[in-house]
Amino acid sequence: MGMENSTRADRPIVLPVFASVPELDPEAYDRLAREVRTLLGIDLSMYKPAQVWRRVNGFASAKGLADADALVARARHDAVLKQAFADMLTINVSEFFRNPEAWDQLVAQFLKPMLLGQLSVRIWSAGCSLGFEPLTLAMLVREIAPNTPVTILATDLDETALTRAQAGVYSEQQMLGVSPLRRSRFFNKRDKDWEARQELRSMITWRRHDLLRDAYERPFDIICCRNVVIYFTEAAKTAMYQRFCESLRPGGVLFLGATESIPNVRTIGLVPAGLTFYKRP
Repeated sequence: MGMENSTRADRPIVLPVFASVPELDPEAYDRLAREVRTLLGIDLSMYKPAQVWRRVNGFASAKGLADADALVARARHDAVLKQAFADMLTINVSEFFRNPEAWDQLVAQFLKPMLLGQLSVRIWSAGCSLGFEPLTLAMLVREIAPNTPVTILATDLDETALTRAQAGVYSEQQMLGVSPLRRSRFFNKRDKDWEARQELRSMITWRRHDLLRDAYERPFDIICCRNVVIYFTEAAKTAMYQRFCESLRPGGVLFLGATESIPNVRTIGLVPAGLTFYKRP
C-alpha cells in the first residue's frame, strides 16, 4: 500500500467509484486541497486530482452529503466524520502473503541468500498499514534463519493503523492467508482472534513516516513498498523511487506490488531483477 508530515503518503485511496460523482472542477478541487490540508494536515499536491476528486465526492455521497464542500463543512464540527474522512484518504487493502508467488520469488532469489550469507539483514516495510507485510516478512525470516539478527522497520503515516499494527491482533477473516502450521507457530488464539507472538513483534520497529516529505533511513537490504503509490503523480513516484534507491545498500532490493513498475528505471540507479523486483547494482 500503503500521504503512506502533513501528508498521508504511505497508503492510497481505495474507495469505490460512485456513478453520481461530478466531473472534476479545478477551482473546487483547489478549494478542497486547501481545506483538507488545514483540516486534516493532508497534502494532496502529490496525488492525481481526478482520482482524489472521484473518491472524496463518493465518500461524501455515501455519508449523505451533497459534495466535497459539504463534507468538509460537516467534518469541521463532527470529530467522528473527520476521523473517517482522514482514514478514507489513507486506507489500504492488504493481507498476509498477498500475491504468494511474489513472496516465493523474494524468498528464493533474495531473502534466503541474504539471511544465509550475511551476518545481519535490515528490511523496511514502507506503508505497512495494519502490519500484514512486516509480519509476513518476520514469519519468513524466522522460518529460514531462526537465529540471524534481522531488524524490520515498519512505517506508515496513519497513526490509527500503526496502533492496530503494534497490537498484532487479527480476526479469522484477516488470517486467511496464514496456513494452520504458521498459525500454530507464530500466533496465539485469543477468543475469536489471533495475536502475533513476541518472537515476531520483537523484530519490528513501528514508526510514523511520510514517504513524500520525511527523511529516509539507510542502508537497507530490502525495501518493500507494495500497492502504495497507485494514486501518486508520476513526478512524486519518480522522486520516491530515487530516494528508495539511495536508501538501499549496493545489492539491495526494492519489492513493489504485482501491477507496479518503474519506467526508465536505470536512470534512477536501479535495474530490473524480476517481475516486481528492482536491484541496486
